[in-house]
Amino acid sequence: MTTPDDREFVERFAEVTGGRRPTGYVEGWEQFVGFCEEGYHDNLDEYWFDLSIRDSIERLLTDERLFGFPQMGWVRERIEAADERFRAVLSEQPMPGRSERSWWEAYLPAWAGSEFATELRDTYGVHVEVRES
Repeated sequence: MTTPDDREFVERFAEVTGGRRPTGYVEGWEQFVGFCEEGYHDNLDEYWFDLSIRDSIERLLTDERLFGFPQMGWVRERIEAADERFRAVLSEQPMPGRSERSWWEAYLPAWAGSEFATELRDTYGVHVEVRES
């Protein structure tokens, strides 16, 4: 049995993700986490849209078509590191009505930019620290 090569991995990854490349998912999640570490400065709709990449990542991490590819090791390592950074940003209290969702959807950042913080307060009654970068 031979080890799958990088080209085969990228092709299978694209098949699973509808044409996306591994670096796109990894870097996209890392970038979003970085925005949250600084204090997310966009609006609520954009937050949920940007956060949706983590749902896609979860699907690819559990997709059987990618099992057996050693290249998934670096993908998992980078995602796990970004997950750890994101968990450090999140409030300890679950968001009202979302406690049964995945951990990345059940909790909100403990701090945010003023626009996002205002929308969280007005929409969900959730108060977070305002941080301006």
